[in-house]
This record gives sequence, structure tokens and C-alpha cells, in this order.
Amino acid sequence: MGVAIDVQGAQMLRREIYARPAVSRADLTRLLDLGRAAGESAPPEFNDLLSQVAIDLLVEQVDPPKYIKDADADWFIAQMRAGDGLGRAGEYEMLTDVLRFAVSTPSQLAAFAVAEMEKRLTGAGDVRAVTDADVEALRVAVFATTEGSSLHVTRDSAEALFRIAHATKDAGNAASFDDFFAKAVGNYLMGIAFRWTPRASDEVAMEKWLDEKPEGFGAFIGRMLHPDFSRNVGVDEMDEARAKAENAADARERAGAEVVDSTEADWLLAHVTRDGGLTSGEVKLLEFLKRESPSISPKLQGLIDRNAA
Repeated sequence: MGVAIDVQGAQMLRREIYARPAVSRADLTRLLDLGRAAGESAPPEFNDLLSQVAIDLLVEQVDPPKYIKDADADWFIAQMRAGDGLGRAGEYEMLTDVLRFAVSTPSQLAAFAVAEMEKRLTGAGDVRAVTDADVEALRVAVFATTEGSSLHVTRDSAEALFRIAHATKDAGNAASFDDFFAKAVGNYLMGIAFRWTPRASDEVAMEKWLDEKPEGFGAFIGRMLHPDFSRNVGVDEMDEARAKAENAADARERAGAEVVDSTEADWLLAHVTRDGGLTSGEVKLLEFLKRESPSISPKLQGLIDRNAA
């Protein structure tokens, strides 16, 4: 028997799926198929269920929790591509929610999300204005956390943002887009890959120790931090020491990354000059670099002097 995709149908599906101990891949593929058939007529209750099932399957029902596995990311991308990419607002919300709740996201899933969001805004010549909701979705995808490399924008994402900015410059974008664009591309040029996200193996080891409290605690601490640490170091001390080491490494790396060198200047000039005049987001980017970078290549300095307040 088919299920009507209305409020009552969504509630019935929720009861059916969550009557079992765990959600399954079959549950998510079924919801994706039903949603595609319903299109934008699917009610918010159905879209909320789609997001929750995706989060539970990919983010919560894994070990360690909130670390999306590469194989699951590949499977998830394949399911979305089976419908010729994302086609409904509910599917974009689902993907954004999965990225938002994950502690570690495989790079291919974040890249897929950015590409789909670009296609939604500029695809097939059907350009539309970037809304505040689009900016938030892009922010989640572009700054998706990854294991051992968090909050760093990739070159592919930065170039996608340039394409979006140029395609939509006359579309009446939300004011928030220019600020986001400047900070995201500025992050690519000047930012570093913060080490805030622990490795999945470290999380599993910590959970195992907390559950079992085995003998040989000192050996565990040694693996987590440094072979010279005492057998009597506690978990809080371990976390504090690791954080200090990571912060010191970040500070050293940041000092070099904040310099906009000749190679980065060439890349930036190729993007901001390709269509003639600067977009409003590009002006904000130049202002951001002028304000934040301690050293800018002379190749770029003239353009900044002419355009940045």
C-alpha cells in the first residue's frame, strides 16, 4: 500500500520507522524516493523526518558517533545522484543537517554539497538570488569539519564561491552573502586547518578506556599524547596538554598562512579580474585582506589600494 506524502502520511512513516531499534539504509532510500515523487508538495513534517533519518543513519548510529564514514558518505552521495542530484528544498535541508551535526565529514561529501548548492543557485542558466538560508547552507558545507583538519576552506570551495558571486551579482543577493564570501575566500587564502577534530581512532580508544578502565592506562596515555608522559596523567590533564600542543602548532602555522604571497595573489587576480569590474563581495574580500593580512604581495597591493576602503 502506498503512503500519501501529507502530514498524516509523514506521521505514519515516522511511527513505522522508529518502531524498530535502528533506522536502515532502506528507510532512507524509501524516503528519498517518496520525496522525489511528491516534489515540493511534501510537507515540513516529511522533510523533518527525512533529515532525522539521515542524521541517525549516518551521524548517530556509527562508531564513534558523529564521525561519518567514507563508505557511508560514498553510499549517501550515490543515493542523491540516483535522483540526478538534489532536486527539492527538503533534500538540501537534509544534506545541510547531516553536515551540521557531524563532527567529522569526509571531504567528498562536503565537496558534493558545495557543488549541489552551486548548481541550485546557478544551474542550467537559471540564476536566482542567494538568500540568507542559502548563505547558511553554504557556510555549513564550506566550513564542514573534517578529521584532523577543521574549519579550513578548500580551493575548490573558494572557486565555487567565485562562480556563484559572478553568476548572481545582479540577482539581488542577501546582504549576508558578501560578508560570507569575503570571509570564506579569505579563510582559503589566510586560514589554517585547525586540529580541533580528534581522529576517529582516538575517540574509539577513549570510549573503550572509559567503558572498561583497563590496566595499562599509562600506555594508553602515551599513545594519545607523547611517549614520555607519566603513567599517572589523568584524562583532564591529557586533554589540556593536547589542546596546548595543538594551539601552539596552530599559532605557528597561522603566522605563515596570514601572508598573502605571490602565488596566492596570482590566483586571486585571475578570479577578480576575469569579468571586468569587481563584485560587491570581491570588494569586501579586498577590504578583509587589507585589514587582516600582515603582508600582501605587491602584485595585489595596487588593486587593494584602489578598491578597499
